[in-house]
Amino acid sequence: MNNRMRGLLLVSVWVSCGWTPIFAQRPDLAGGWIRNGGTVTFGEWRLTEEGQRRLDAYDFLTDDPALGCIAASWTRVWMNPNVLVEITEAEDHVRLRHEWMDLDRKIPIVDPTVADPPRANIDGQPALGRYMAWYDGDALVIDTIEITPGYLATMQEWAGLPQSGTMRTVERLTRTGDLLTIEITHVDPVMYREPLVATITYPSSDFELMDYGCSPEDAAVVAPERPLP
Repeated sequence: MNNRMRGLLLVSVWVSCGWTPIFAQRPDLAGGWIRNGGTVTFGEWRLTEEGQRRLDAYDFLTDDPALGCIAASWTRVWMNPNVLVEITEAEDHVRLRHEWMDLDRKIPIVDPTVADPPRANIDGQPALGRYMAWYDGDALVIDTIEITPGYLATMQEWAGLPQSGTMRTVERLTRTGDLLTIEITHVDPVMYREPLVATITYPSSDFELMDYGCSPEDAAVVAPERPLP
């Protein structure tokens, strides 16, 4: 089963199908990783009528929350160029310190097959939802729900791709040597006719994490390219 199909399985039917995550083997993802030198790839998106309407209505001057130092989505956080993320792993949680927006998420490691496992969130960042994590073989899986409506991407040719309040994202983090790969599956039947998958890579880095210190006055205002339908 490929990563995309496993992501869909985790989102929709892991309990009903009796799927059991593998906890015994944990990948070593600890260290510093940098967006510079990595890649961003989106799969084909098939929008619903509502999704197309939202895309056509996108205006970066009013719809990009980054102009107010608020992140649009975890996908947008990972996409930001030339920033670091620092990962540390503990027995009961994993911590990702993102340089962009100084975002710091301490994610509980859970058994996703039990009822109502604990989730965490970041105050003041409503579009980033509530998240939990577990290990699946060589991957760290981060599951996020309760995302506020908005746009999952606000830069480059992907600017304006929408998200509804029902969207669920599954991030799969894997490591191959000195490269961290983040595969993000977006499941949002309100906006997309099928799940949208983005893949982002981060090479390893020895740079130290710096304070981002975002202020709305200093936030860059750059008109993005509009994605094709």
